[in-house]
Amino acid sequence: MATIYEKKGRYDDLKLSSKVFFANKSAVAGLIIFAIYLGIGLTMQLAPGLLGVQDAGLAANPACILQSPTCAGLLPTAPSSAHLLGTAQVNGIGDVDLLDLMMKAIRVDLALSFFIVLSGAAIGTVLGVVSGYAGGLVDEAMMRVTDIFFTIPYLVLALAVGFILGRTLENMALSLVVVWWPLYARYARSLTLSTKEMTFIEAARASASGRAKILFRHITPNVLPPIFVQISLDVGTILGIFASLAFIGFLPSTANVPELGYIANQGLTWGLIGYWWTVVFPGIAITLFALAVNLMGDGFRDVIDPRRRS
Repeated sequence: MATIYEKKGRYDDLKLSSKVFFANKSAVAGLIIFAIYLGIGLTMQLAPGLLGVQDAGLAANPACILQSPTCAGLLPTAPSSAHLLGTAQVNGIGDVDLLDLMMKAIRVDLALSFFIVLSGAAIGTVLGVVSGYAGGLVDEAMMRVTDIFFTIPYLVLALAVGFILGRTLENMALSLVVVWWPLYARYARSLTLSTKEMTFIEAARASASGRAKILFRHITPNVLPPIFVQISLDVGTILGIFASLAFIGFLPSTANVPELGYIANQGLTWGLIGYWWTVVFPGIAITLFALAVNLMGDGFRDVIDPRRRS
């Protein structure tokens, strides 16, 4: 059980961390934007029918086909008081309010981005810490496996895995997990190698602490803070990559899923100049989120920087 002094130390550490983070105004701005996105995602999760868009996909209208429009009112309409961001046409669906559709897409993109990054980080961190601490043949074998993944451009590998498994949102997420864990394995290994040479680890060995205790009580807690900062940065990166894959056609044109890249892809069918809002607004949503998490990441980096805490 933690003593009163340990509890006070943790409180003081949290207070100092908060002070350092909130001193960075751009990080605070990023946090506010991120909170808005997260609030939209949670709202859509708690009330999936709020926007009138089916949870499993979008309500199909077979009479509406982008390439040969046959139903009335199929053309997208410009932003107005009735539709703040205008309307979009998704293949096989017809007229959809773009703001409503983007809010639904934010929930999907956030959920899949966190799944990809957290899964990749968990796998890579465990392998990297074990590899760096064990050394020898274990380290050599694990690093050679990661090298195999690094020799192939991750977008190409993600596309290959996705096309083998099938062109769906779930398979696209799994393909990105496959290519993302080696990044964390390398990073966690480098952090472990530097941490295990520190004086307090030598002191732990001198006090006859076991290998498991050193690994889980001393090394891993010191490796995790930089990993968390990297996670905060990668969520925005992954969302951009995920949306890019959907935009360039990873998902079939008949997928009918609320996803920002897919929405922009469908909007591009109408031409960027005449119906610019169908592409520009989803693109702004992706860019703004990536910017927000990068600003937050800078703030978290300040928090773990000893020079900023002195």
